[in-house]
Amino acid sequence: MSNHLSEDQFAKCIAGLPTGAELQHIRGCPECRAELENLGTTISLFRSALRDRIDDRMALQRPAVTPFPIRPAETVMPGWRWAVVAAALVVFVMLPFFISKPIPQESSPAVSIETDADALMNAVNIRLSRTLPAPMEPMMSLLPSAEPITEFGGVQ
Repeated sequence: MSNHLSEDQFAKCIAGLPTGAELQHIRGCPECRAELENLGTTISLFRSALRDRIDDRMALQRPAVTPFPIRPAETVMPGWRWAVVAAALVVFVMLPFFISKPIPQESSPAVSIETDADALMNAVNIRLSRTLPAPMEPMMSLLPSAEPITEFGGVQ
């Protein structure tokens, strides 16, 4: 390498990830070696200054006497976990009562085809002759049977 190392290459070397060409250049170039040593010294000074400052802050914040002794947390099951266990138990106990079982079909006595056809036609005629659809019939009971006719006009 004829050029000196870039800042990124110096950062790789400090991080411990240099390539072979970068190592070879550092061994052969006294300027880059001095720059790398200077960068390493600066980083170690910064690291020690930062640690000292953190230690000083921690010493200032630490109370001399703890008002309450620190105890490990009790190993008690919280209330919401008991609620989940109880709900699961209720579901498993009540589940058999809610499972639908098939109802056995009773065999009906044989009916003649003519009677069934007549009954079917009567049901169709009743459905077709209605003035209102079947779902609307309960609403008809809400209406008065005879509406008074008013002379006032307007919307009724």
